[in-house]
Amino acid sequence: MSVGQWLLLLACSASFASSILLNKILVGQLPPFTLAALRVLLAMPLGLAMLFALGRRLPRAAGDRRIVLLASLGVIVVPYCALAIGQQTISSGLSGILYSTMPLFTLLIAHAVLHDERLGAVKLAGIGLGMLGVISVIGPSLLSGLGAHAVAELITLCGPFAYAVGTVLMRRARHIDPVAMTAGMFVAACFVLLPLALIIEQPWHLRGDAALVGGLVALSIFGTILPAALNYLLVQRVGATRASIAMFLMPVIAVFLGAALLGERLGPGAFVGLALILAAAVLVTRVPRRGSAEAENEADKATIQVR
Repeated sequence: MSVGQWLLLLACSASFASSILLNKILVGQLPPFTLAALRVLLAMPLGLAMLFALGRRLPRAAGDRRIVLLASLGVIVVPYCALAIGQQTISSGLSGILYSTMPLFTLLIAHAVLHDERLGAVKLAGIGLGMLGVISVIGPSLLSGLGAHAVAELITLCGPFAYAVGTVLMRRARHIDPVAMTAGMFVAACFVLLPLALIIEQPWHLRGDAALVGGLVALSIFGTILPAALNYLLVQRVGATRASIAMFLMPVIAVFLGAALLGERLGPGAFVGLALILAAAVLVTRVPRRGSAEAENEADKATIQVR
């Protein structure tokens, strides 16, 4: 890849990591469902603006709208809520490490439901390595009892698992334009998260200041819409397979940002787990040598990445 493409990839990784950092900062000021709802509510107009600027339109067929709604539950609603709930207890760096399991979950689910996704020995080894990484990260908490920290880690893991389910669902709806899918998911998520926040948390009692509003705007722009736009551009420039490297770099940047800006310190198990998960991600996304260009083109056709 060229220098410009590598810079684009790093910017994409940093934007994903910044969403985890900003979410951690805001979760101390807002209840989780309200935070998720406001994040989506502020991001939705930007997503629609991007859609219309590109001359696209929202899906209109009833079947396509059902797919968009289901994908929204997997890619936005559950991950945003799980992240906010988990981060009430665990650090942003640990959240980033747990979210890096998403490609592993995607591979397992795709193998189960898609006929053209089959696991070979290398990918099976990668999944096994990734599971060891997860055990290394959350094992110490589980061994000390199912306390608040262990529960928060398990809840956070629901996010990448749900994201993987939504990603596989989108692979089965390749006829829907990815930009239209992304904008449609934000619209659908608003209709789910706003009532949820109003019913469960009654947020009208909350009081905010300019710093809180600024944080929400930053999360919506730099941690929500910008990653989606950069990822879309990255896939167009380098292909989906190489673009997936951004997800692998994300936890490294998330750990660095958490340590540098929030003073977070992770135990040795977290770093061992991070190394194992990253190694696993490299294995499961290996492109077979059948003429690299041909193999990567096939991988790109099978992958729709919307984050």
